[in-house]
Amino acid sequence: MMLNVTLTLSSQTISIYNSNEFQVSLHHTKTTKQTSEDLTHYLTEVLGKTIEVSSEEKKHQILLSINTKTLNEITFEIYSDEDNIRISGGSQKALQRGIAFFLEKIGITKITEKDWFLKSKEHRSFPSQFYKKSEPDFDYRYLYYPGNWDEKFRNWYQLDQIDRDFGVWGHSFYKLMPPKAYYEDQPELFALYEGKRNPGSICYTNKKTKAIFKTELGNIIQQNPNAEFFSVSQNDDTIYCQCHECEQLNQKHGQKRGAHYVFINELAKQFPANKLMTLAYLHTAKPPKDLHLVHNLYTMYCPISLNRGRSFAEDPRSARMRSILKKWKETTENLFFWDYTVQFTDYFSAFPNIHTFQKNYDYLKSAGVKGVFSQGSADIPSHFYELRQYLLANLMLNTEMNLDEEIKNFIDMYYGKAGEYVLTYYKLLTSNQIDSHSYLNIYDNPVEQIETFLSPERMAEYNQIILKAEAAVSNDPVMSNRVKDLRFSLEYTFFQQSKYFGKDRHGMFVKKSSEEGYKIQPNLTKRVEDFKNYLNNKGVYEIAEMGLSPDAYFQNWTEIASYANIGPSAKEAEIRLLTSPSKSYNKKGAYGLTDGVRGYKDFNINWLGWYGNDAEIQIVIEKTPLKNIRINFLEDQRHWIFTPKEVTLFGVKDDQKIKIDTINFPQPIENYKIKIISKTFNDQDLNNFSKFILVITNRKNLPSWRKRKNKQAMFMIDEIEIY
Repeated sequence: MMLNVTLTLSSQTISIYNSNEFQVSLHHTKTTKQTSEDLTHYLTEVLGKTIEVSSEEKKHQILLSINTKTLNEITFEIYSDEDNIRISGGSQKALQRGIAFFLEKIGITKITEKDWFLKSKEHRSFPSQFYKKSEPDFDYRYLYYPGNWDEKFRNWYQLDQIDRDFGVWGHSFYKLMPPKAYYEDQPELFALYEGKRNPGSICYTNKKTKAIFKTELGNIIQQNPNAEFFSVSQNDDTIYCQCHECEQLNQKHGQKRGAHYVFINELAKQFPANKLMTLAYLHTAKPPKDLHLVHNLYTMYCPISLNRGRSFAEDPRSARMRSILKKWKETTENLFFWDYTVQFTDYFSAFPNIHTFQKNYDYLKSAGVKGVFSQGSADIPSHFYELRQYLLANLMLNTEMNLDEEIKNFIDMYYGKAGEYVLTYYKLLTSNQIDSHSYLNIYDNPVEQIETFLSPERMAEYNQIILKAEAAVSNDPVMSNRVKDLRFSLEYTFFQQSKYFGKDRHGMFVKKSSEEGYKIQPNLTKRVEDFKNYLNNKGVYEIAEMGLSPDAYFQNWTEIASYANIGPSAKEAEIRLLTSPSKSYNKKGAYGLTDGVRGYKDFNINWLGWYGNDAEIQIVIEKTPLKNIRINFLEDQRHWIFTPKEVTLFGVKDDQKIKIDTINFPQPIENYKIKIISKTFNDQDLNNFSKFILVITNRKNLPSWRKRKNKQAMFMIDEIEIY
């Protein structure tokens, strides 16, 4: 019998529930007692009635069984004759999915971790002479969304659970050989990287390293006898060992990655009865050359840099990923895929990639992928997360989905009378993204798309649609709160963009009516406070991956609001960039240095950046007297943003550059807190010139703790304030 086959041989039905009474009873065995209790609980919770449980088999029953003889552990089977319905599974989990299928067939759906949907009709029946045998399209399915924290939701969609399934998970080198325990006394165990031992990775060819990994992994396996997988994976970084012995393996089996896969392959051979998992990530993303991985080594390919606005099965820009995936299939018997499905830098801003899900997962299935880790917003209720997790959970079971139909079904179920407007909003958002051909990066932000699908004009259209959705359910508190989630997504997007626009149209600041200067838009800070309270009430602890808490976000907002009248006596200056900034960090150009708005602790907003090169900036000031020229610099070491080496100010007279002063910056100290550092020129000679040249000298070398191959230092500046 082929899997995912459904047969219905008659048009007759078995009555399940009618006139508030069950027409069938439930029979279970000892092995299915827990599953029967789940089914009883579901029916009681949704219908408000308890089904009779019988200790003996008879007619008009739902019969549950575990069948390990003809079903594997992920397969369920359901069939009916004229009277009874039999649901079997190759495991408890498979049986639970069979029960979920049965309930969906009679009109009961688990749509979120908190919500059920019940079709309105009172009579519920199941077809007689029906047969279905089904198993998921992927052997392993982990959904990193709020639903996966709920056991009922997890069981309903037959989802896996990393906390239970892995003895050690994720980036694990630092867990298996902690630098705190070994690096100080035995640095030779760690990677020789760019001429220096670095605790960010290991020396793959050191015999002691191999022995430590074998011992520690053996201990973890012994302590976790029920775990299915054990991750042996590089740390979340691009560091790799370049010692002579490791480089020989790199040359033989693939630059940067050869020694890595030889090491892990050999380690897997020492634990043949256990499944080891490794992440193909960053510099190890490609498969090794001329090395087939052993049967118990599982590889999870993690392509982090893809356009998420178009199916990677079709996007020409994803051709490299498709080629790598094909080569991985030739290298390992056990290929998994890490799918990044949200915008990690801004969970609450719109990220219209949902339309790609079905084609992506259908492609992964055809490419031979056995397992999927779908990374979303963890336990954070991000934009449209309910729809995302519903679709992804279903797609991991069966990729042959009519996506548009399922999107409409879900929106109708979840948003009720507001559904037609929410669907219009979803479709418009999606079509605007597609039509703009914008590249969706998982590290995008609302400012990045300010000229595409999140332009002020588009935002105004979305607002009008959500206003109609709010009005449609204004008397329904449950539905109203669901629409409110979409409202606050628009609010957050507006807040972020208003910082960028600053004192221009659509900005957070407006001119005062009765005096000089600027003030925050009326009621805007109250709206931000409402957003903060909304997130806190929902239990949100961060608005982005490793990002600000709601309270910290509001605190930052109030600090930014105080910038309304920075330098009230600042003179207007004409700025010309003699050296162009990096294309990615030059949104406003020279205007960004004179628009009267300081940059914040987010390098994406109002900062100009020079990557790996120096900068020359011309400043022309017609008015005098002049006392100060102030420049602000950003330090964000995590993103390779450092203060420059030095900044020199020259006065220009008769086309001659005359040095006024040089400000030197100290050597950076390792610190991952984001800081804004201000420097001021206040030499009395400033009044002798109306034209200046600012020369900013970048650092030629990154500090050792952030030195990475092919990475250079960036410095960033914002407003040049003239007093």
